[in-house]
Amino acid sequence: MSHQEVPLPENGLGVTANDRVTLESRLLDAVQQAVIATDLQGRVIYWNLYAERLFGWTREEALGRPIVDLTPHEASREEAAAIMARLLRGEPWAGEFLVRRRDGTAFTAFVVDSPILGSDGQLVAVVGVSTDVSAVRALEAQLRQAQKMEAVGRLAGGIAHDFNNLLTVILGNIELALQSRGIEPGAATSLTGARDAATRAAQLTRQMLAFSRREPLRPRVLDLSTALRGLEPMLQRLLPENIQVAFDVQGTAMPVVIDPGQYDQLVLNLAVNARDAMSNGGTLRMDLAPVASTGGAAGRHVRLAVSDTGSGISPDALPHIFEPFYTTKEPGQGTGLGLATVYAVVEQAGGHIDVETSAGHGTTFIVTLPTVGVATAEAVADTPVALGMNTRPTVLVVEDDFGLRELIIRTLTAAEFRVLDASGGVQALELLGEHLGAVDVMLTDLLMPGMDGATLAERVAQSYPGIRVIVMTGHAAPALYDRASRQSPFRIVEKPFGPAEIVQAVRRAFLAGHGTVAAP
Repeated sequence: MSHQEVPLPENGLGVTANDRVTLESRLLDAVQQAVIATDLQGRVIYWNLYAERLFGWTREEALGRPIVDLTPHEASREEAAAIMARLLRGEPWAGEFLVRRRDGTAFTAFVVDSPILGSDGQLVAVVGVSTDVSAVRALEAQLRQAQKMEAVGRLAGGIAHDFNNLLTVILGNIELALQSRGIEPGAATSLTGARDAATRAAQLTRQMLAFSRREPLRPRVLDLSTALRGLEPMLQRLLPENIQVAFDVQGTAMPVVIDPGQYDQLVLNLAVNARDAMSNGGTLRMDLAPVASTGGAAGRHVRLAVSDTGSGISPDALPHIFEPFYTTKEPGQGTGLGLATVYAVVEQAGGHIDVETSAGHGTTFIVTLPTVGVATAEAVADTPVALGMNTRPTVLVVEDDFGLRELIIRTLTAAEFRVLDASGGVQALELLGEHLGAVDVMLTDLLMPGMDGATLAERVAQSYPGIRVIVMTGHAAPALYDRASRQSPFRIVEKPFGPAEIVQAVRRAFLAGHGTVAAP
């Protein structure tokens, strides 16, 4: 029975049955949920306006047709029959249900089904109210993904500090051994291999910190067109001969605020991902162009599209490609951090990334980043500092890791620095008080138990403004890093570092503090 055929008496206000039917129809059409009624044989007898929008069938097309031919997904047919059997017993049902639109698109709906009883108490029809909850479920999935990333990020950040300390000690001792006189060629080869492995481990740690958003960023204005062209020689070396590389850079300057190292990592990781998808060769395209922003103003964003002609990404794998440690490669052939790092870099730069893929026809990753209105001057790269000095600077080394502290002391002593050392911030302040005016440079770890390096830098800036501060960090919360970086004068050295790097950093800080221009 359709809603037009329901007999309704007149009321005392002179409203006719037809008026009431029209009003009820309008009320149900105003509801932002699909309201569908069927008879006991499952044929549609009512289909409101929102049901047309949600499922794609017009009211005229739906009326009289079996509901099982219109809304349930193929995978839900058995469940639909069980629900109908329950309703025929007079029992209501509510829950999530996989349905489909007219074009076959599947989505999840929350459905409330209720039996309709006649005046005699007998079952005469069934009504169901359906709400599309796919967007809510997508948001919940994003939240779960964010929580997963946060959990893994905390794990990565927790181990990164100690891991980078160990790597610094390993790399430092290898460098010192390689500088030894009379080292045998075989031993030098072995040490070089160990150094290369430790360097790769350091890169892996940086990747973990990047996707966990716990690596302090060094963003600056970067022209992506120039940066992408600069990577072309490296990409040519990275890719095998059976993969052709095509670049299409439209426009001139495309200034974006991003960490240059992370941008390089983003491009290289996407290139490696494309290479692995084209085991039999193919074409890798990199298209860079300004695009209109949401407001329609051209040039407010820049889009990098990285396309391959490889195997594509399977529907099962697609939802997981940005998850850390997820990989479809054979054991030992991938870390599962490549695309997770790309995702984190894009998010940190205020952009977003989309994926277009088709099995057997390749994949395109589309990275969209916001541009800045006016490009600022590029940061000038540090130049090596001349080693000769007429005085012996005094350096206070503050590091809670004994092995790393001993390595730094050996390195600086060999470079003819006077060295004082402390295992923490409180001891460092005591030494400064005992050696008033004697310390030229303080080299401190950022993340330490008790008083952290940021607090120590603040205390030193207030009480000993003439001391140059160098902060060593392999991992720290961004807020802690920002606190330390506000102290002037201030320099940063990232772990792991080699002996030459730390010596150069200390010499540069000392010469800057004494008004000396660093020699090239």
